[in-house]
Amino acid sequence: MIEDILAKAGSGALLERQDALRLLEVSTGSAEYYALLGAANAYARTAFRGRGVIFAQIGIDAQACGVNCKFCSLAADARRGQPACIKTLEETVELARELAASGIEDLFLMTTAEFPQEKFLAYGRAVRAVLPPQMRLVANVGDFGPAYAAALKEAGFTGVYHIHRLREGTDTNARPQARIRTMDAVRGAGLELYYCVEPIGPEHTHQELVDEMLRIRDYPVGVMAVMKRIAVPGTPLGSQGEISAAQLAKICAVTTLTTRPPRAMCVHEPDELCLMAGANQIYAECGVNPRDNSLETRLNRGFSTEQARALLQKTEWEV
Repeated sequence: MIEDILAKAGSGALLERQDALRLLEVSTGSAEYYALLGAANAYARTAFRGRGVIFAQIGIDAQACGVNCKFCSLAADARRGQPACIKTLEETVELARELAASGIEDLFLMTTAEFPQEKFLAYGRAVRAVLPPQMRLVANVGDFGPAYAAALKEAGFTGVYHIHRLREGTDTNARPQARIRTMDAVRGAGLELYYCVEPIGPEHTHQELVDEMLRIRDYPVGVMAVMKRIAVPGTPLGSQGEISAAQLAKICAVTTLTTRPPRAMCVHEPDELCLMAGANQIYAECGVNPRDNSLETRLNRGFSTEQARALLQKTEWEV
């Protein structure tokens, strides 16, 4: 029975590794499953004061990325023979202006690891100039060191999305140590770190998931997330399938109770079940998307701000 673990979480005590592992063993559809989702929902409704949150992300470049993640539509193997497609600075600024006016709270700029670092700083400065002063600007880019972290902050970025992905170095060409060093550089520069357990597939063990839930205890993380792996056609892992919505909701609930994010809990792909299992934050996405083969994800997988708002309101989050 999991009552003692849920009571421990409800008291505000930190869950230990064995607690999180036990919760992940709960069978979907059981009474324990719904108790788990209910406990995570109760935490989220209180911690986030009933507020739903919309972030937005602009994917700037579609080009063959040498990190070559086996789940990514932008990987070198997936894009072999396809021409690069890169948004201009002017296009990016206009999209940022549009998204800022639509009611989002944080704006993310995403590139592949191939995008030049200095050029990205120029995009960041130009975007920062058209955003409201209070709006957070977040970088989602390849690995970097302390000097570049400081440069991001100088350019107007307030945070960085950077993670140690599941099976990093096996399903990706990234070096796990480099990913950790980048996270350390983010913390050292005083930038906010955004983190996620991702990309979750049917083959990942409970131990792997909990490793990433606990990793953030070494960092101040205000926004946490979980993301299922999308079976993108043409990617090496595309044939391995996806976890169910019920499994994602369970992982979302366990992550919420284990990490206790103070500002927001995000889920990809968003649905009503996860928004009743601890999640309160959704992304509106435009441009390229590593989970989508379309060069304009708004025409396919990506949510608009209006769609994100409608889904949050459907689950009684105040937006």
